[in-house]
Amino acid sequence: MLPRFAVLSTAAVIGFAPFAVPVHGTSHQPPCGRAGTGTAVQSPVEIDRSAVCRRATPKLVIHYPSSVDGKIVFQDKAPIGGRPSEHDDIRFVIGGEGARPYITLGGERYDLANVHFHGHAEHRFAGEPFAPVEAHFVHEKAAGGRGYAVLSVLLDRRGDGRTSEHDRLFTSPPALGTSRNIRNIHLRELLPAERTTYRYTGSLTTPDEEGTYFQPVKWIVFGQRAKAGRKGLQTFRSLWPAGEGNARELQPNTPPPTIYRSPA
Repeated sequence: MLPRFAVLSTAAVIGFAPFAVPVHGTSHQPPCGRAGTGTAVQSPVEIDRSAVCRRATPKLVIHYPSSVDGKIVFQDKAPIGGRPSEHDDIRFVIGGEGARPYITLGGERYDLANVHFHGHAEHRFAGEPFAPVEAHFVHEKAAGGRGYAVLSVLLDRRGDGRTSEHDRLFTSPPALGTSRNIRNIHLRELLPAERTTYRYTGSLTTPDEEGTYFQPVKWIVFGQRAKAGRKGLQTFRSLWPAGEGNARELQPNTPPPTIYRSPA
C-alpha cells in the first residue's frame, strides 16, 4: 500500500456535509467494547452491521480537489518478476507537484499517497458476498511519526453498461513493474454516493518494506458500494490466475475489533 490543481476552499472541496457530522448516541445502541477491543487488530475483518457501536467518532473532513494528476503503477513486490503475486497491485500514485489531497480525522491531517485495488474485496459485510474489487485510499500521517488512515470503498459491477472513474485506473494497466502518467482523476467520483462509514483500528493488508503488517491503521469502510464497469472489473481480476488474486484473507482476531458506525 503509495497534481496540479487549483486551490479550492474547504467547503467547495468537500461538497457535502456528512463527513463533518459526528455520531451521537441513541437509546437503541448496542453495548460498546463489551466483546470487542479498541486495540489494533489484523486486517481485513468482517463487519456485522447489526452489532456495531454508535458512540461518537472523530470528525472526518475530506479535502480533495476537483481533479489530480499522477501515475498508474503496476507495483511489483517481492518476489519480483514473473506473474503477479498476491502482494502486487494496481495503484494510482498522487503527483508530487502542488498541494496534496488530504483528510483530517479528529483534527489530525493525513495526506493522500495512493489509491490501490484488491480483488476480490478484502473487507466483507456479514451476510453479504465479497465485492469483486476493493479500493483503498491510503493517507499517511502528515506529522508526528508514521501512521495511516485508509478509506475503503467496495466496488460492484455497473448494471447499465457504462464505465466509472475507477475504470480509468485499472482498465488499461501498464506492465508489471512499470508505470504510465495519467491526468485529471476526479477523486470525489471514486467515492460512493451514500456516506455512512464503519471504523475500526487495524493493520496494513500487505507487508510493508520490513515485511510486517504495520499497526495501527485507522480504517474507514464505506457502507455503500461504488460502481465500476464490467470490462474494467474483468480486466483487473484477469491479471491474476483464476482463483487467485491479491486479497488478504479475513483475519480471525480474538477478541474482534470494536467497530463504530458513523452515519451520513
